[in-house]
Formats: sequence, C-alpha cells, structure tokens
Amino acid sequence: MFVSAKRKISILFSLFAVFAMLVAGCSNPSVGNTSSDSGQTEAGSGGSAEKKDKLKIGATVYYMTEFITLATEGLKKEAEEQNVELTVLDANNDVAKQISQIENLISQKVDAIIVAAVDSDALAPAVQKAKEAGIPLIGLNMIINSPDVTAYSGPNDVEAGELEMQYVADKLSGKGNIVILEGPIGTSAQLQRREGIHNVLDKNPEIKVLAEQTANWSRAEALTLMENWLQSFDGQIDAVVAQNDEMALGAIQALESKGLKDKIPVVGVDAIKDACESIKNGVQDATVFQDAEKEARQSVQLAIKAIKGEPIEKDNLIKMELVTKENVDKYLSIYQ
Repeated sequence: MFVSAKRKISILFSLFAVFAMLVAGCSNPSVGNTSSDSGQTEAGSGGSAEKKDKLKIGATVYYMTEFITLATEGLKKEAEEQNVELTVLDANNDVAKQISQIENLISQKVDAIIVAAVDSDALAPAVQKAKEAGIPLIGLNMIINSPDVTAYSGPNDVEAGELEMQYVADKLSGKGNIVILEGPIGTSAQLQRREGIHNVLDKNPEIKVLAEQTANWSRAEALTLMENWLQSFDGQIDAVVAQNDEMALGAIQALESKGLKDKIPVVGVDAIKDACESIKNGVQDATVFQDAEKEARQSVQLAIKAIKGEPIEKDNLIKMELVTKENVDKYLSIYQ
C-alpha cells in the first residue's frame, strides 16, 4: 500500500507523543499511588508500611490494682523501647471477659499475647487456641495451668509467703494465734503464697491459724472480713498475715478503728506505695517486694524472643525481698 510522506510524518509524531507521556508518567511518583494524596509516601511518618513493620503484642490483665497499674507501665515502657505496638486490656476480674479478650486478640492476628490471668485453670482452652493459631502466649504475674503457655514471667510466690510468715513467726517468738487473708482461691499467687506460709507454720507448731479466708486482693473486703474476725476471736488474734498489701491495709483499718493496731502486727506482699508509706509511718509492719515493672518488661522481652523463634526459659521468676521500716526508703524511691 502507498503511504504519502505527509502521512508518515503524522504517524511518527503520534508515536513520539505517546512515548513522551509514558516517560513522564514513570518519572512522577504520584502516578498510580492513591495513598500519597496527603503528600506522604507509605514509608513516611505514620505511613502503613511503618506500622506493618512493627510487631503487635496484645495484653490482658486481671484488673487494675495498684500493682497491675505499675506492671502496665512496665509493659508500655518496654514496648516503646522495643518499637512494639502494644494493646493492654482490663478483664475487670471477669474470667469470661478475659477469655473473650484472648480470642479477640487471636482473631486480630497479633504476634504475641501476654496474660495476667484472672483464673489459673479456666484459661487453658483459650491458651490452646493461641497455640493452634501459632501465637506465643506469655503468662505474667499469675501462672496459667496449661502446657501450651510459651513462657512465664512472675514472682517467686512460695518465697513471698515464706518471707512474710517468717517475719511474723519471729515477731511472735514462735508462739501465738494468726489470721490469714488470702487472694482469689485457685489463683497461682494464692496457692503458692499459701504454700510458703504453711512451710514456715510447719516449723512453728505453736503458731495456730484461727482463720484463713479470701478477701480477693481487695482492701474493702479485707476490712469487712477483719471486722468480723475481731468479733469472732475477741482478744485472741496476735498477728495478721495478708497475701497482698491491699488486704493488709484493709485489715489495718479495722484494727485502727478498735485501737488494736499497736498490739497486732500486720504483713503483706507487693510493696505498693500505700503500704511502703504505712511502714515508714510505723503502721504496717512489713511487706514483700515484687518488682512489677521488671516482671512486665521481662514478659515483653520473652514475647519478642518467642516471635523471633529464639530460645527462652519456660519459667522466669523474680526474686522477692522483705521490706521493713529499716529499708523501706529504698522501695519508696521507686515511686518518686
């Protein structure tokens, strides 16, 4: 077919124009990038690529006691330092709610889950679901009775019970009557602190337990229970052993209302700020320090190692320390 010279020039010009447009399009970063409407690329600050690169860890805690509040701060500090995206949920001491929280975190496909358990036994099926989903689950502060827990970071609760009970045994010179305020029945802290307390009692047969009952870590419940005991055992109680400081402080309120605190020593566990101040003021007699921030930070570290497939120890226990008026300033400095 014959093509005129004019027609050839027209075709060449059209091809050149198309080629020029293609080159311009390839050199413009906004072409075909709908996410750059704000003027930022995906890798810019706050962009989706940055978020995608971060590990995501979800945590659920039994409820916001003063101790758990400190632990939560530890979780946040470590997560920030490790550039981890962290979500912390409060189960409000409701085991069904905590199970639901774990299942929701699994469905969100977080990289790891940290759990301060409401109940040591009831969470086992949820823990199994996490394992089946390939998500490491780290126990924090409370042991979960499941072989599927990846690792545990928490206190040596047997040691805590031994330390507080030995303090009271020495105060009573190995002879007298005590009452024991316990944590929620069935939790690892309640069981293991009880074990530690009774380890010492077994060596001091002249110390009698008048009553041993839960006040569920609660200052208010301990106040009511102690009031009842003061009526039931009028003049017979020589000391109060509480498995945590909140309950110790509740018992102290009841004793003070009857003018009995100076006669009856009270011990607790956790070394929360209120308890340390009470010890410094000569009211509460002693407590046992467990490092909430250290436990929490360690749980995040374990979670990250598990995500990366690095070897970790199954049980990671924090050493406990007796706190009395002689050394309480050291522990009060934590809160300043």
